[in-house]
Amino acid sequence: MLEMRKPEIQDFMKNRSAEYMKTLLAEKLSDLDRQIRHLQAVRKTLHNHYQDMETLLTIDLTKISIVEKEECCLVTVDIDRDTAFEKEVELITAETAKYQLGRLHDASYGSMIPVTSLQKGDFDGYTKLFIEIPFLKQKNGLYIQPRGSYLRAFHKGGWDGIPLRYKQILDFAQKQGLALSGFSYEKGINETVIDRVEDYLVQIEIPILGFPPPGIPL
Repeated sequence: MLEMRKPEIQDFMKNRSAEYMKTLLAEKLSDLDRQIRHLQAVRKTLHNHYQDMETLLTIDLTKISIVEKEECCLVTVDIDRDTAFEKEVELITAETAKYQLGRLHDASYGSMIPVTSLQKGDFDGYTKLFIEIPFLKQKNGLYIQPRGSYLRAFHKGGWDGIPLRYKQILDFAQKQGLALSGFSYEKGINETVIDRVEDYLVQIEIPILGFPPPGIPL
C-alpha cells in the first residue's frame, strides 16, 4: 500500500512517531500527485494523437470548417525567416526543458504566423514555434492560446503549397464576413505514419474575432 525504500523503512524504525509518519505521508502524497499529473499529461497527449489519426481517416481536405477550442497553454520560442532548422530545434528543446516535458515526439507542436502577415500576402512570416503543455497549472511565462471559434483547414503536401491554401482560407473568411485575428496555428498531424513529404498533412487553425456575426448560425 505504502511503497517505501529500504532507507526510509530504516529511518522510520529509528524514529517511530506520529510526527515522523505524518511527514513521510506528506512526501508520499506529493510524489503521488506528481505521478498523477504526469499520467494525465500523457493521457492528454495520447488522446490528441488518437484524434489526429481519427481525423486522417475521415478528413475532407477541401473543407474549411468552424470549430470550438478551449484555452490552451503553449510554450513558445521566437523565430524569424532566417532561423535555421537546427537552431529552431535547439530553442524549443531548451525552452521545454524548463517544464520537464520529457520526449518532444510525445507532445503536440507546431508553428505560428500572424494573421496580419497573411493578410499582407507574407506567407513566410512565421514568428513563433509552439509546443502544447497538457494540464500545466502554472501559466506565468506561457503563451495562452485563447478559447473560442476557429477556422480549421488542412493542407496536404510540401510547404510550397501552403500559400495557396491560405489564400483559399482568406477568401472563405471574406465571403462569410468572418474577421480573423491573432495567429494562425499550424501543426503536422501524420508525420509518424508517412514516408513521403507529398503525404504530409498540416492542420491550420485561426481564431475568429467576435463569432458568430449576425446572420450566421452556429
